[in-house]
Amino acid sequence: MRIRDIWLLSLIVKLLISAFIPINADEAYYWVWSHHLQLSYFDHPPAVAWLFYLGHFLEPYANLVRWPAVIVGHLTLAIWIKILADFLPVANVRWFIWLMLFSPLLGPGSLIITPDVPVVFFWSAATYFFLKIDREQRLRDYLLLGVALGLGFCSKYHIVLFLPPLFIYLVAERRWREIRWGFVPLTIFAGLIFSLPVLIWNYQHDWASFRFQLGHGLEAQVNKPEWIVRYVVGEIMLLFPLVVWAALRAKPVRELRALMYFAWFPFLFFFLTSFKGFVEANWPIIGFPAVLALAVSDANTKMRQWVKYYVGFWGAVLAIVLSALFMPGLRQMSAHLINIYEYEKLAQTLTPYRPLFAQTHQWASTLTYISKEPIYKLRGINRLDFFDFIEESKPGGDHFYLVARPNEPMPEWLAKENWTWVVISKISDKFELLEFKRQR
Repeated sequence: MRIRDIWLLSLIVKLLISAFIPINADEAYYWVWSHHLQLSYFDHPPAVAWLFYLGHFLEPYANLVRWPAVIVGHLTLAIWIKILADFLPVANVRWFIWLMLFSPLLGPGSLIITPDVPVVFFWSAATYFFLKIDREQRLRDYLLLGVALGLGFCSKYHIVLFLPPLFIYLVAERRWREIRWGFVPLTIFAGLIFSLPVLIWNYQHDWASFRFQLGHGLEAQVNKPEWIVRYVVGEIMLLFPLVVWAALRAKPVRELRALMYFAWFPFLFFFLTSFKGFVEANWPIIGFPAVLALAVSDANTKMRQWVKYYVGFWGAVLAIVLSALFMPGLRQMSAHLINIYEYEKLAQTLTPYRPLFAQTHQWASTLTYISKEPIYKLRGINRLDFFDFIEESKPGGDHFYLVARPNEPMPEWLAKENWTWVVISKISDKFELLEFKRQR
């Protein structure tokens, strides 16, 4: 089968599967953002909201609102095919495609729409344009590199990790002499222009998002050795041990040597941060495509066999997860799967109670997506998030309901504004419904 046909067929499969996978709480949160468009947001930059916004016209049909983002995620694969096609045999490019399609984060994981989808796309685009600069030194590629980095900054702040390996490569490989430094200001200018939404929003909000992200993951007061072990073992398992071994042993052609730096730097960076805080498994995702590319960059007779092991293992895992999603008897294997369907029952139970607020941004967003009625997180409860920045998070009348955990502390402003409340229903061990009234 031709590479183009594999790419198109896999896109169709992704679109079909993504239409029927339930929206999870994080996706619902970003979807809510898309109905309150801003230059940027407290938790993350705005690109994920832009992608959901493009799918608004598809909202009446299953979960097709994901489709614009799914297409962008699949275009990431097209970028890497373009990067590798000129330097690797066709067979190696096919093996790379199978690695990408069955990678838990880059394949099935790209059907769950988070900021990872656009940042991996723009990181990949930046890699493509830098590799072209390294070979051809054309003004257009310097400009497009800046555009990709700027839009990457509008996707997720992790894009800043692109710059250190770029400079390390230029110095270590003595390529800095080849750079046309007169073109670099154009790259910087384009990057700043396309980063403006995030920069302007942060300027208007006292750099709140930057300060939050700088502390996120580094806030722990003590080091826990299990964080380091979990990070290292987790990333090796996600990449797959045979892939890691092949990528470490790879000796790519000169035109692809920069991939060694773009591949391993994110993993090294988050390894170091794991000494100060817990690192989520997806944080180094920007390095995953380059690692997979390195793994197939050397032709050898054993490659076909270990690619089969990889596809067989992750294919079986994917089949189990999809079966659990659509077969109620299997959902008990994961608390995350139970939670997805638990929200549907909760939304039905809470239908008569309006106006309704929720304790967390995940609950508020998921209930909004299911009911298609606006349900906001109550201002000041739980951690600071997007809802605390909008007027709707504070009740306007003298009466409302709140779904919360049992015995949850209430924001101080409620007592100051003469609100009283009582528990009117214990829905489950996790949820209770409170009724609030304001005394005039």
